Amino acid sequence: MENRKCKEYLIDFLSVTVHLPVSECVNLYHHHFGHALFDLVDLGHGAKGFKHVLSAALGFQLKHTPGFNRDYCSFVFPGKACKAIPPEFFSYFYKSLVREEIKFNVSRIDIAYDNVPFTPSDFFQVFEDDKNRYENGEKQIIRTLSQRENVQFIREPFMEKDDGSSLSRDTCYFGSRQSERFLRVYNKRGPTRLEIEYKGKRAALVASKLFIDNVDNWLETSISHLLDFIDIDIQWWKEFIGDQERAYAKLHCAKEISLERKREWLLNQVSPTLAAVTEITRGQILSDMLDEGGKRMHKNNANLLSQYGK
Repeated sequence: MENRKCKEYLIDFLSVTVHLPVSECVNLYHHHFGHALFDLVDLGHGAKGFKHVLSAALGFQLKHTPGFNRDYCSFVFPGKACKAIPPEFFSYFYKSLVREEIKFNVSRIDIAYDNVPFTPSDFFQVFEDDKNRYENGEKQIIRTLSQRENVQFIREPFMEKDDGSSLSRDTCYFGSRQSERFLRVYNKRGPTRLEIEYKGKRAALVASKLFIDNVDNWLETSISHLLDFIDIDIQWWKEFIGDQERAYAKLHCAKEISLERKREWLLNQVSPTLAAVTEITRGQILSDMLDEGGKRMHKNNANLLSQYGK
């Protein structure tokens, strides 16, 4: 996959809801992101669903005080803020929330791929051609779970690209804005960018796979989830995805997601030390940990057991 290693990709939007009081969320912000986005400033007004908003550099917002005696905050990172933060910082933030057993949810994550080897017009045309194949009873080359009619092409012939390379901006949208996956291909900046927006449970699922994984694997991991949404049997698409395969990721219920988070934390954070100490103690540490864990089990762990009828 060397032909894809040089392509630029980035998280272009991230929204994380953290169920902690605002004071603790402010501490989390300063610890993980303050040195990149600097101090928080009270905007003096609220936002949809929140009474107050704290802002930082590059459009970051910490929305808080939702009302009705609820206590949670929303960390919102727009594209410019995402670009200013090293990817591993997001990973460390996510793993810290899991490790500390803090209730949280990734409600949206956008992933963008720059300099893709096709244009918005190419992307739209393949749908038009596939429609003709369908009408003629021929085999279609697009595989997707979304409705194929949810494709829209917009041309702005007199709008200059951001890099000043030429006039005419093109954008192709695919999917529904109300669904959990929505894709756009556009050349507003100059080179073509493909951007996929994940929301709701799908965003939580993609983030759980991405942020737990090694940063060096993020490109492959993200492409595999993109392929769950759409795949095209045409050369320029194959050049983009390389030999990456689908993730075949399925949404699970909340209790399964909670169990998976704990399992991933154990495997990534605890297993190396546990393996070494188990070898030294000839397995005695496992018995000791189970006994001690049963005595000190937190409420959320007990709740997880009850969800499985234990």
